[in-house]
Amino acid sequence: LNAVKDIDEDILKISKTAQPSTTELTRYKLWLEQKYRSPYTGEIIPLTKLFTANYEIEHIIPQSRYFDDSLSNKVICEGAVNKLKDNQLGLEFIKNNKGRIIETGFGKSVRIFNEAEYTDFVNQHYAKNRSKQRKLMLEEIPDKMIERQLNDTRYISKYISSILSNIVRADNNDDGINSKNVIPGNGKITNELKNDWGLNDVWNDLILPRFERMNALTNSNTFTTYNEKYQKYIPTVPIEFSKGFQKKRIDHRHHAMDALVIACATRDHVNLLNNKHAKSDVRFDLNRKLRVFEKVSYKDANTGKKVEKEVPKAFVKPWPTFTVETKNVLNEIIVSFKQNLRVINKATNYYESYKDENGNLMLDKEGRPTKAKIKQHKGEHWAIRKPLHQETVAGLIKLKKTKTVSFNSCLNQVEFIVNKDLRKYLQHLVSSGLDNKKIITHVKGLGFKINEIDCAKVEVYYWDVDEQGLGVNAASRSLLDVTFNEKRIAESIADTAIQKILLAHINNYVGRKDEKGKLIPAELLAFSPEGIEEMNKNIISLNKGKFHQPIYKVSTYEARGNKFSVGFKGNKSSKYVIAAKGTNIFFAIYEDVKGKRYYETIPFNLAIERQKQGLSSVPQYNAENFRLLMVLSPNDLVYVSADKETIDLNELTSTQKQRIYKIVSFTGNRLYAVPFVTAKSIVDKLEFTQLNKMEFDLNKVSIKEHCIKLNVDRLGNLKKG
Repeated sequence: LNAVKDIDEDILKISKTAQPSTTELTRYKLWLEQKYRSPYTGEIIPLTKLFTANYEIEHIIPQSRYFDDSLSNKVICEGAVNKLKDNQLGLEFIKNNKGRIIETGFGKSVRIFNEAEYTDFVNQHYAKNRSKQRKLMLEEIPDKMIERQLNDTRYISKYISSILSNIVRADNNDDGINSKNVIPGNGKITNELKNDWGLNDVWNDLILPRFERMNALTNSNTFTTYNEKYQKYIPTVPIEFSKGFQKKRIDHRHHAMDALVIACATRDHVNLLNNKHAKSDVRFDLNRKLRVFEKVSYKDANTGKKVEKEVPKAFVKPWPTFTVETKNVLNEIIVSFKQNLRVINKATNYYESYKDENGNLMLDKEGRPTKAKIKQHKGEHWAIRKPLHQETVAGLIKLKKTKTVSFNSCLNQVEFIVNKDLRKYLQHLVSSGLDNKKIITHVKGLGFKINEIDCAKVEVYYWDVDEQGLGVNAASRSLLDVTFNEKRIAESIADTAIQKILLAHINNYVGRKDEKGKLIPAELLAFSPEGIEEMNKNIISLNKGKFHQPIYKVSTYEARGNKFSVGFKGNKSSKYVIAAKGTNIFFAIYEDVKGKRYYETIPFNLAIERQKQGLSSVPQYNAENFRLLMVLSPNDLVYVSADKETIDLNELTSTQKQRIYKIVSFTGNRLYAVPFVTAKSIVDKLEFTQLNKMEFDLNKVSIKEHCIKLNVDRLGNLKKG
């Protein structure tokens, strides 16, 4: 908003409220700027649908081609159009798709502008915004944009080189801008050296077992292919999984391999590769020094004679056994992960003042008053280093539910009997002075039938509360959307009147089919923006002739479970929240005298409370008084041992190192991990279960039941935790 001189009054009004997000404000501003129309189709964008998934913020110059996240590079358009445009420029997209009809869903379609219509629209709507007008009419990205990025990169490289040079000066004579020990290079150089030194083949061998396991999981052979040149199998991925896949990025050890190549690359390597197309004696000498040459023979076209010539084949390895040793070292390496377990710490405020801590005026060299930052001694406070809870706040509710009890039991709660006739009859007997025994005898004589109502088992109301009388469910407001199917409506909406309206509405869409004759889930139609609009038009008939306010949000409830109160004073005690994602940082494993393990995730709020009191985050004994065996956190390494196995951490075999796992997360008494070398799954939600993490190791052994915590220093040295 600060970048715009003339800000619409409506935007200023909305920006002062707490409700809209930054993205929503951006959508609204772009919508006003476009005069409510899509720039690629000219179709009106209804305000009621502006903030739905039907419309998206679109980058005129795609971010994949040039990073520009400013408002002048954004427009609002149909989601389907945005997906079709992909990484094309605005005008380029129009030229490639002019007049094309695009389906936007729910039987609606839009037509892409032709060039004349598009040009007219841009000139008409963006005459006052020349920057956006110019971007919308670009046919190719100007060289100046790319040149600016290159200049930025050059400046950053020079600046970093000068900083590093101060750290690694070779000797007193090394007084240049860049130290002799700082050698600038690039990815192309390291890639060529890796290939010539045989490290690409080493990498294929290291990651091959994971691809062979994928073959077994998918009951196929599509994740490996036989290489005739090397007479062995190498990793590959099927074409349907190849988009965005990088073989190097799936294993953390690629950092070590890159570091090794960089360490072995010399200034001569860089000079030769950076000047390999230049004809000079220096290049010839470097080639002879660094490369292996081989003789080739060919027939001279002019003389017809056979000619032999030596040509450079590959770079000489740093030492003869380099490739073999690299493979052995990478196979044995232990990857360490930095921990960030800060929960709370003391924080001190600073303020600017002309007076120092003792109240004396501070002066500069010329005797003029000057400001400085002063430490505020009074006011030290606790700073919490992670989010306390999710943004959604829920309130406890007491739900009135029904259950079936015996006739004897219902006499103690007659006023809660569901059947009105039965309730009135029994209330009459009680008011007549009959005690429970006489009523039972009387009803027994009637064969447990009262006015043809079978009362051997009676349905009664009850309040769903805990021992303290507090509701066991917590409710919060949710936007009505397509996630509300019949089951969710029946099981999670607190207001029974709204529940009936929604069920009646969704029933109108049951059984509808798409163009191919496939059944469409009723909730996708009933609670789409159009479906909700239709429901609120007919809400009185859906509510059996009674008036009801339009429904856009509903109160949903779920079991209080792991929710905790925001505070203890005032109304904070009745507000409940759930821990934010990523704040489960302590998993306690307790052990009884027989060696049986018990597991518990320590809630973040409990860890904060204990640290404030100067205690350890995890209690030394659990509720059953079992002793704490170990505490695990995300990024910790554990060794999953076989039964009664003794291990020497300084002499782990290659097979044993494959049983080291990295803790990923935990919830309740469930612990999840992945092999420590794994940076990314080969196939999402397939290689390591639907969650991309495992409770059991690759040998089907429970990780939490057989794990030994490891401590790893930055060099990968192990010791028990």
